[in-house]
Amino acid sequence: MKHAEAIAQLEISAQACETNAPINEAEGNHEQAQLERDNAAAYRAAIAHLKADQ
Repeated sequence: MKHAEAIAQLEISAQACETNAPINEAEGNHEQAQLERDNAAAYRAAIAHLKADQ
């Protein structure tokens, strides 16, 4: 796969953000939770873009 390493790193980052967002939300860190949701969405978009370029 052409972008396998980049996709793998983006996947790790997306998963970390998706895991941490609800934790931060529950702790009242709403801005951080939103940032993590936004970042996860951006990582997922980048993954889709790279996969389309295979």
